[in-house]
Amino acid sequence: MPYSAEFSEEVKKLLREFGVEELPGRLVFRHEAFWLTTALEIPENVRVHAVGVRLIRVQPHGLKPTSFGLMVLGARVRRRRVELSKEELKELLLGRTLRKPGLPQGYVALCFEGEVLGCGEVRGENLRCQIPLGRRQELLIALAYEERAQRLI
Repeated sequence: MPYSAEFSEEVKKLLREFGVEELPGRLVFRHEAFWLTTALEIPENVRVHAVGVRLIRVQPHGLKPTSFGLMVLGARVRRRRVELSKEELKELLLGRTLRKPGLPQGYVALCFEGEVLGCGEVRGENLRCQIPLGRRQELLIALAYEERAQRLI
């Protein structure tokens, strides 16, 4: 899909839905995604794989915030946050769906102890994890080590 002013407005709308008022950089459209970058300019004749942090992907059904992008925005994400207990987080990271009535439909920021960990999606009363599998595994390992450390104290 080519970049258009319409997409730019959709991106701003999506960021407002998450309560993000100001970005710590500027948006660049590249490789079917909007990237957050602090680079003043991107060389045209040089092959550049990443121009910053992929913030939003353009998908056939619309725009999707990336887990890493939401993590980078962190405290700037003031709405659409879903605070999870340790047990709920584990269930989501294991690929299970949680029944959570009353949440806003669509994409949300999954949070644990106030920190944004990534993207989730709400459909009906069901919450699903949209965090990439590799990152899910890292988080599960971190939770296991934390539990072991707590037992030693």
